[in-house]
Amino acid sequence: MSIKTTYREWTLDDTSEIQKVLLNTWIASYADFIPMSDIHWYFNNYYSEINFARLYDDPNTTSFVAEIKGNIIGYARMKVNQEQNRCYLESLYVLPEFQGKGIGTDLLKMVEQKALQFSFNQIWLGVMEQNVPSLEWYKKLGFQFVEQSPFQMGITTVNHFIGYRDIK
Repeated sequence: MSIKTTYREWTLDDTSEIQKVLLNTWIASYADFIPMSDIHWYFNNYYSEINFARLYDDPNTTSFVAEIKGNIIGYARMKVNQEQNRCYLESLYVLPEFQGKGIGTDLLKMVEQKALQFSFNQIWLGVMEQNVPSLEWYKKLGFQFVEQSPFQMGITTVNHFIGYRDIK
């Protein structure tokens, strides 16, 4: 028996639950190659309540949540980058215990549908080189990685692969 997952655009009232999803997923995904002090520093500096309020008010940013029984278990955020004329999937996180159940794919589809509404035919993203499970998952979904860029979390710098896929 599967548990029903619901999807919707986020509200500011979701902030604390989204913060839990982010931090728990980051620790599970990044702690092998980024010190906990840097993970916490980045989280505290970029994902405070005030920064979520700024994201919420940004007309170029749209976010979605996945819920089971009223609890947020996944989060996706897209942003239109006017200067590059690209639409980026900036965040896609699903709590580790819910990964592998299609929730990330469903959130990605929601982002792509929104990108189509903004007249984009590609979705771009960045993945840390050491985050092999995510990198392989995106490749399996048809993402092509064509650029590299350093990404800094706290005082740790990692290589970020930048890629895209065409929206169907």
